[in-house]
Amino acid sequence: MKRQSVNPSKVARVAALKQILDASKSVAIVDYTGLKVSQATQLRREVKQAGGEMKVEKNTLFKLAAGKSDMTLEGLSAFIFSKSDEVAAIKVLADFMKKNSVGTFKAGLLGDRVLSAVEVAALARIPGREALVAQLLSTLQSPASKLVYALNYNISKLARVLDAITQKGVN
Repeated sequence: MKRQSVNPSKVARVAALKQILDASKSVAIVDYTGLKVSQATQLRREVKQAGGEMKVEKNTLFKLAAGKSDMTLEGLSAFIFSKSDEVAAIKVLADFMKKNSVGTFKAGLLGDRVLSAVEVAALARIPGREALVAQLLSTLQSPASKLVYALNYNISKLARVLDAITQKGVN
C-alpha cells in the first residue's frame, strides 16, 4: 500500500488556521454565495475594525484545524474569527448580511462548543460588550442613587418649608 504524501502548503494553511482559532474567542461560519468582490472587501474591513478577521478557506482544512471532523460543512464557506470580543465581529457580519441581503450562517464555534446557525444568529443579537457594561453599571448605580435621593429628601423638604416661611414672612 502506498503512503499518500500531504501537500506542505496545506499543512501550513492548517497550522495558520489553528493559530487563528487559538487566538479567537468565537468563530462564525457563513455561506457567502452571491457576495461581490467589493462587498467582500468592505466586509473584511468592517470585521477587522470590530477586532476580528475574515478568512475564506476550504471546509476540510478548517475542520482539521478545529479538530472537529464530525462537523458538517458544505459549499462555499467564509470564517469570521472574533478575537477581541465574542460577539463584536459576528454582530458586524449579521448587520452586513441583513443590509446587503447576502450570506447565511452555517455554524459557529464558541470555545470548544459547535454552534448551530440559529445559535450563531442568536449570539449576533446579544448587545456588544460596551452596552452590557453600561447596563451593568446602570443597574449597580441605581440603588445608590435612590439611597442618596431618599437620604436627601427630608433635608430638601425642610429647606423648601423654611424657604416658604421666609417668603411668607417677608410679605
